[in-house]
Amino acid sequence: MTDDSLTLASLADFSTLERLLKEQGLDALQAALGQLLSRTPSDALPQQETGPRVGARTVRVIQRALSLDAEFLRAHPESLFQCLYNRLRWFDAPDAAEHFVSGDRGPWSDPQAHVWQLANHWRRQWEARGDAAWVESLRPIPGPLEGNDQFFSHSAQVLCTAYSPSGAWLATGTWEDERNVHVWDVATGTRIQTMAGHEGEVRSVAWSPDGTRLASGSRDHDARIWDVETGALLHAMTGQEGQVTSVAFSPDGRWLAAANLGWLVRLFDVATGQQVRTIKGHEQSVLSVAFHPSGRWLASGASDNTTRIWDLETGAQVARIPAQTSVSSVAFSPDGEWLALSDLDGIVRVETRGWKRVPGEGGHARYSHISWIGNSRLGALTFNRAEVLDARSGDVLATRPYLSDGFERGAAFHPAGKRFALTAADGRLLVGDVDAAPVPTLLAEQDRVRNLWGHAEGARGVARLKQATWSIDSAGHADTLPPDYREAPLQPWRLSPDGAILACPLMHLGERPYRPGIQLIDARSREPVRVLSAPPKDIPPADKGGITSTLPMAFSPDGQLLAAALLKGAVHVWRVSDGVLLHTLRSPREPAAMVDFTPDGAFVVSTYESSSRMLLHELRSGTVAIDTRTRMHPALPYAAAEQAPCIAVGQGSGDLLLFDLPAGSHRTLHVSESPVIGLGLSANGAILAACCLDNRVRVFDTRTGGLLHDLPHASLAFSVAVGDGVIVTQANDMRTRIFDLETGVQHIALNGGATPEDVVRRRYWETLGDDPVAFHRRLELAPWAHFHDTMEETLILRDGLVLGRGRTEQDLLYVLKLHDPARKHEGR
Repeated sequence: MTDDSLTLASLADFSTLERLLKEQGLDALQAALGQLLSRTPSDALPQQETGPRVGARTVRVIQRALSLDAEFLRAHPESLFQCLYNRLRWFDAPDAAEHFVSGDRGPWSDPQAHVWQLANHWRRQWEARGDAAWVESLRPIPGPLEGNDQFFSHSAQVLCTAYSPSGAWLATGTWEDERNVHVWDVATGTRIQTMAGHEGEVRSVAWSPDGTRLASGSRDHDARIWDVETGALLHAMTGQEGQVTSVAFSPDGRWLAAANLGWLVRLFDVATGQQVRTIKGHEQSVLSVAFHPSGRWLASGASDNTTRIWDLETGAQVARIPAQTSVSSVAFSPDGEWLALSDLDGIVRVETRGWKRVPGEGGHARYSHISWIGNSRLGALTFNRAEVLDARSGDVLATRPYLSDGFERGAAFHPAGKRFALTAADGRLLVGDVDAAPVPTLLAEQDRVRNLWGHAEGARGVARLKQATWSIDSAGHADTLPPDYREAPLQPWRLSPDGAILACPLMHLGERPYRPGIQLIDARSREPVRVLSAPPKDIPPADKGGITSTLPMAFSPDGQLLAAALLKGAVHVWRVSDGVLLHTLRSPREPAAMVDFTPDGAFVVSTYESSSRMLLHELRSGTVAIDTRTRMHPALPYAAAEQAPCIAVGQGSGDLLLFDLPAGSHRTLHVSESPVIGLGLSANGAILAACCLDNRVRVFDTRTGGLLHDLPHASLAFSVAVGDGVIVTQANDMRTRIFDLETGVQHIALNGGATPEDVVRRRYWETLGDDPVAFHRRLELAPWAHFHDTMEETLILRDGLVLGRGRTEQDLLYVLKLHDPARKHEGR
């Protein structure tokens, strides 16, 4: 296919794009779309006698969608339909508006909205093939399809940013662990360098005048100088008096100034990293520093409500400029005639000839960041907008509003003044035009997910967001749960196996001292059903109440009972239907770490970290059937056979205990000279696999005690499961290994971690790691489908409904649907 053969009409056939991508690659596809756009008048209306309308705007949106997923598509070209559909379907569809901040005008408001119709037309073509496997997003996903906005994603809050002198690159400093200084290519949005070394968040970054070096200052009391091309650390100026709040290179690149919360500014030789001067005089923390273009003076702003000017040859104070409040930003004009600084009511200008403050302030707000754009304009940031001001009059020349995220943000303005970069708590650095209208804001970007609760193949999941809690069923329908102000913060919820009842931990029941309890909620009506609490007689008089650690609780396999350790010394068991307390199971006088039922529901299992004990209570009698020692770290070595009444418990000695529950007897099996840290039992209890601290997994026949396999691992395996013909392990190197049960030969080592029990028991499972999430079908080694984001966690419910917490799009709640053609064939 030649570029000229791609027409507006041909875009109605999805195979046109698919064929071009397959035969010539993504770059050629983008080029062909560019050629088509150049031949299409920008104001041309979509024209199509039959089928969906396609116009110039459609082509631009397709181009942008491809660019947003370019890296993913190069690795997974088979996902072309999935990527385009998930973005175009939500672009201008009427039902998209409900997923964005109320009042935002979006493409759906355009009377010519039609892109979503093309996406649905393509979907019909795709699904008509009958073998189309793909992942659908049931909600809009981040990434504007119009305008010039770019987003550079980090895995933690972005605190500071700076353009290189040419404006071609951006540096960012973040809250990430160690790997928290980054360099980006602005044109492509590609991360080209990551510097590791700071042990605390990076609060300031600055470029050398020639753009070859980068300086960073951090909460770890360090300033560092990096080689931008190689990412190598050149110098570390450690042990400063407080957090380093601001760094700046001198105009000739010879000196680096570093300000800190210890009231000082230190001057370093860039070539050697040696300190050459300490500047003293501020009476509180120094927040910002800037060199005069001549290199003769240094300005520093501080929380003592002053800006001070220092002679760099002598270190003497030249001027003291009072302000009404802390001075968080200072900047010299390129010609050196003016100094600008932030103040309570706006921007203060100071003439540098006599260091005289000009009456009046510029702008109309308290600005946290100021920078010069040439000699006549100022870029400035306030809590909800970025502005470009006339430096002399203070008039606002351009403004770009944004929604505040509740955190102090940083900004950088491109040397040309049209573009700016804005930091954010969600890890997404926005790069956009100062005078552009803001793109519609996704509600999911404002209300990030904190926790996902539920169980694999369940009928429902619970998503705790920043501002709300959602109950989401296996069809993707979400309902907001009414807030309960007694809800225990950070405590996990539990769901009954059928998803009909939600269990929410409570901090107290209204009396003092506070008493923990459990609120049962009807999932369909979202109405509270009843509160489960311990009888007053079980509460010791000296007990102060409250939950100090995770509240262990669990539903029985049939959902009829709920067990919880509300208090030290007891596990209570209630009947869910009427809230009747059936058992008070006595336990050690310490917090329980875990409460669960055996797969047959006949026993309640509880563990106690302080004493390294595990108890099994028989439900019928309420008596202790097993009381044994076990190892609790790094994981609990416990396994229960799904179809047989037997369990295995690991020991720190390298032994494990095999319990026959009906008989109440047990056998000891010596596994290793190192502690057992993870166990897996086959469904019938005949095969047992044990992870040990010696980086090996050993497989036994439980009937004879014979060793079947000794499986070495390059990294510590901490979880294992035994399935039909396979053994699956998960290890610290974020790899999931699948072995042949009969021969012990390794089939594959998958990049990413997967829960071994999900691999052997569930219809769908996933691998999570540093790559985009990969979905698998039961026991299939090759990934069945991929999704473009990297995930922190996922929950796969019934019918292939996936709840995900994004990592690339940090903590974004995804609601996805796995479309499996095999399911359709099964239903025939």
